[in-house]
Amino acid sequence: MAERTRADRFLRWRGGWAKARPWRGHGDIAYLALSSGGVDAEIPGRCVDSLRERGYRSVVTGALAPADALPFLDSGFTVRERLDLLAHDMRSIPRPSRRTRRLRRSDTAAVLFVDRLAFDEEWRLDAAGFDDAIDATPSARVRVAEEHDSIIGYSVTGRAGRRGYLQRVAVHPSAQRNGWGLELVADALCWLERRGVARTMVNTQMGNDPARQLYLACGFEVLPVGLCVLERDL
Repeated sequence: MAERTRADRFLRWRGGWAKARPWRGHGDIAYLALSSGGVDAEIPGRCVDSLRERGYRSVVTGALAPADALPFLDSGFTVRERLDLLAHDMRSIPRPSRRTRRLRRSDTAAVLFVDRLAFDEEWRLDAAGFDDAIDATPSARVRVAEEHDSIIGYSVTGRAGRRGYLQRVAVHPSAQRNGWGLELVADALCWLERRGVARTMVNTQMGNDPARQLYLACGFEVLPVGLCVLERDL
């Protein structure tokens, strides 16, 4: 039985890697994260074999682009959920009008509490998932929003070269529709702009209209091809 709680980079190949950890505290279900691009036909089989050796009985992937998903679909994986993918060309970005601050180590419990209230059960982050979101890109920034000395929102922004990623944006339900989502997105885009990012990506669940409208209001455009989360029994 798998006992790891942090992601274990268990497989490497030229131009890519695969990580795994227990999914949402289920020791027999693996959460499989992959580097973007370069998934050859033999990679899914190698992942499956390695996960079986680690005691997992099923696997759920992170969000995959179509080119990366295809080899897994050919290897017996099925689509668990489809996601909208949006992009920002960084030509005209909103400017924040309220201050956020850097995450402190002592903030983690409060941030995860906000996350738990902001997302449905399928998409909530635990501590390991929060760490994975921060570690997903070479450079990352975490900001929190406060009202009356209480954390009511946060964002995780990542950067890889000239590509930016909104990894996570969450606002406490009691503070939603008060502009904090826009503030957190604007803060993230300004940080990425200062670092020369040319394009920023974000994904959201299909049917999550509030998130979709927020990103559209901030200048993102929905791309014709989205992402998908896959699953398979081992």
